[in-house]
Amino acid sequence: MKTRDDSTRNVSIIGTGLSAIFAARIIQERSDRKVILFDKARGVGGRLATRRSENGKFDHGLQYFDIESISGIPEIQELIEKEIITSISGSNRFFTPGGMTNIAKYLLQNHQINKEHKLTSISSRDKGFQISFENGKNYVCDDMILSSPIPQTLEILENSQVVVNSDTLGSLKKLAYNMCLVVMVEANNKLEKRNNELGLKVANGKISWIGDNYVKNVSDTINFYTIHCSPEFSLDNFDKSNDEINEALDIELQAYFHGGYRILSNHKWRYSIPKSFYQRDTSLVLQSDGFLGLCGDIFTNGRFDGAIQSGISIAEKYLTYDF
Repeated sequence: MKTRDDSTRNVSIIGTGLSAIFAARIIQERSDRKVILFDKARGVGGRLATRRSENGKFDHGLQYFDIESISGIPEIQELIEKEIITSISGSNRFFTPGGMTNIAKYLLQNHQINKEHKLTSISSRDKGFQISFENGKNYVCDDMILSSPIPQTLEILENSQVVVNSDTLGSLKKLAYNMCLVVMVEANNKLEKRNNELGLKVANGKISWIGDNYVKNVSDTINFYTIHCSPEFSLDNFDKSNDEINEALDIELQAYFHGGYRILSNHKWRYSIPKSFYQRDTSLVLQSDGFLGLCGDIFTNGRFDGAIQSGISIAEKYLTYDF
């Protein structure tokens, strides 16, 4: 039996990526509980990331996605109807004109969000939690959902005063992500070849993907390309300076952009695509004295649809939880 009226219960959601977005929306739509989201960044969306540089823009996180398994979800239909997401005719690869971050901005427009709040620790209270942030602020909440990458979540839990089953912790510690170095390039000429209508997928070498931001209507400026480095190159060079990384990529970049190029920006994703997955469920509830749940694409398939499914999964567990 619930300990209090639904309308007085509140949940803090850490992160504003896809799983957090859908967890927040489901909870807010189906209950009177108060939902507050926190994100360590200045913007929202996690790997739904867009960056402006000079006269153009780059998607430097997620590049495109398939909606076949989630097409029946009302939010996905709404995104299509509002032309927030689209695809090239005949393609199942969807993207966002203006930049991927517009998905997060649209879906979270009616939600309370505290940006530049990096969670550092959690303390159990009577029927709830106190959560502490790097900026010195503290909040009290009844329940929590963490959507951060698992290594970050484990670091938070290690600094926290909450009880977590040792077997569960052991399972989480086995999960891992590939790193991804990103280089944003303005080329003098158009990329000559592509094996994907949105860019070039590369099987071997230091580069794994070259995305065309002009074709996706992200950038109004032509020849703005997002370069994703291979997991192997990213791992070997992640801690090097941007100048060192750019120099190491020069020969391959020259091969793709024969007319020359200019690097406008770099980004490092320490936790990019999961390379191992949680096998037991599509989301996870950690403790019973106050709801503490985890969600994210590492609980499913590492993709756009999987992140959404995990967010819905943890929301449904929360809404049916017996406090």
